[in-house]
Amino acid sequence: MTMAGTKNAKGSGTSNGNGSTFTVLLLAAIAIIIMYVESMAFPSLPKVIADFHMTPADYALASWVITIYLIVGAVSIPVFGKMGDIYGKKKMLLIAMSIYCVAVTLTGFSDSFSDLIFGSRVPNGIYVMIGFRAFQGLGMSMFPLAFSIIRDEFPREKIAVAQGIVSAMFGVGTAIGFLIGGYVTDHLGWQWTYHTVVPFAVLTTILIALIVRESPVRLKAKIDFIGAGLLAMTLVSFLVGVTEAENRGWTDDFILSLFAISAASIVGFGYWQTKAKEPLVRPSLIKQKDIALTNAIGFMIGFAMFTANQTIAALAGFNFHLDATEIGILSLPVSIISLILGPTVGFLVKRIGPKWPMVIGMLLSISGYVLLLLYHATQLQVMTGVAVMGGGMSFAMVGSINMIIISTPIHETGISTAMNMIVRTSGSVVGPAIAAVIISAHSVSVAGQGVIPDDNAYQLIFLMSSIVMAIGVFFALFLTNKKAIPETPAEGVAERMEGVRSIKQLH
Repeated sequence: MTMAGTKNAKGSGTSNGNGSTFTVLLLAAIAIIIMYVESMAFPSLPKVIADFHMTPADYALASWVITIYLIVGAVSIPVFGKMGDIYGKKKMLLIAMSIYCVAVTLTGFSDSFSDLIFGSRVPNGIYVMIGFRAFQGLGMSMFPLAFSIIRDEFPREKIAVAQGIVSAMFGVGTAIGFLIGGYVTDHLGWQWTYHTVVPFAVLTTILIALIVRESPVRLKAKIDFIGAGLLAMTLVSFLVGVTEAENRGWTDDFILSLFAISAASIVGFGYWQTKAKEPLVRPSLIKQKDIALTNAIGFMIGFAMFTANQTIAALAGFNFHLDATEIGILSLPVSIISLILGPTVGFLVKRIGPKWPMVIGMLLSISGYVLLLLYHATQLQVMTGVAVMGGGMSFAMVGSINMIIISTPIHETGISTAMNMIVRTSGSVVGPAIAAVIISAHSVSVAGQGVIPDDNAYQLIFLMSSIVMAIGVFFALFLTNKKAIPETPAEGVAERMEGVRSIKQLH
C-alpha cells in the first residue's frame, strides 16, 4: 500500500480567499439540505400513513421509511469514505450527491409510482417509498466526505472554524425542516417536502462540481470488500434488531438472533482487519486512544441528541397538541444558537484545542437535560431546556469532529470520519429505541386525549440522557488535547509517510 504523490497546495487547494468561503458555504448547504428532509420524516409520517391507506396499526411498517435511510447510510458511509481516500473526495462526494438528488426526486413521487405498480393506492405501496428511501440513504456518506475535504484543502487556521460552520448547519437544517418543512407538510403534503428540496440539491451539486477543487491527497489501495461486507452485516443486524425490538420485544428469538449475528460479525470484522492485505480500516487507527475515545463519545452524543429530539416531539404532540409547524417553532431557539455557536466554537477549538470545548459542551447539554427533567410543563420551559441542551451539543459536535480530524493521518481522513459517523448513527438509533420502550411502558389513558406518556416517562428519558452524557464527559477527560494540524496537504507529507510506514510495518 503506497501513497500517490501530492501537488503543491498553493496550486491545488481551495484555501485562498473566495474559494474557501464558497467551499464552506456549499458544504454547509449539504448539511442544511439533508437535515431539512430528514427532520420532516418524523412529523410527516402520519400523513404518509394516511396517503397509503394504512392504519395506525401499520405504524411499525411505515417507520421503516425513516429507519431504512439510517441503515443504508451506516453501511455506505465507510465504503464511500474509503473510496474518497483512494479515488478523490470531491469525486465521491459528487457521486453521493447525484445519487441523493435522484433518490429525493423519486421519493417525492412514491405515491405515484405506487399507483402505477399496484393499479391503485394500497398499503403495500409503502414498500415503494421504503425502497426509494433506501436508495436515498447512500447519500448520507456526503457528511464524512465533506469534513474530509475541509481537512485536506484548508489551511490549519481555518479548519476548526470551517468545521464549526458546517457542524452548526445540522441544527439549523433540523429547525428549518421542522419550521418551513412543517408548514409545507401541513399545507401542501409530505410529497412537497421532497419536491421543494430537489432544485437546491441539484444546484449545490453543480456548484460543487464547478467551484470545489479535488484534493491531491490519495491512498493507493483497493477496497476491502470482505471487510466492508462484515461491517455491513454487523450494522444491518444490529440496527434492525434495535429498531424491531420496540415491536417484538428485546427477548424475542428473532431479535436475539440478530444481535448474535451482529456480535459474530463484528468479531469477524476485527479479526479480518488484522489479516487483510489492505484492510478497510487499519487496526492501529481503530485502537488509537483519542480516536477510540472520541468514537465512544460520538455514540453518546448521537444517543442523547436523537433521544431528546424524539422525546420533545412526543411531548409536543401528545401533551401540548402541537402540529408540525408549531413543533418547528418550539425548536427554533436551537437553530439560532447553533448558527451562532458553530463558528464560535470553531474559533475556540483553534485557540485551545478540541478537548475542553467537548467537555464544556457535554456539561452544558447535561444542564439542559436536567432543566428538562425538572421543568417541562410549559412550552417556554421546554424551549429553554432545549436551547441549553442544543448549545451544549454545538460545542460537543464541533469539538468531536475536530478531535477526529486532528488525530487522523491526512490520507485516512475519509474512513476515519466515516467510522465516527457510523458510531454516532448507531447511537441515534439505539437512544430513540430505548426511549420508545420507556414511553410505551409509562403511558396512561386520559379522558379526551387517549393514551399519552405520563410524566415518569419524560423524567426517566431525560435522566437517562444526562447519565449517558456524563459518561461521555468521563471519557473526554482522558483525551489528549492536540492542536497540531498540517497546514496543507503538501506540508503534511511527513505525516502521511509516517502513516505509510506504519501500514508497511503492519504487513
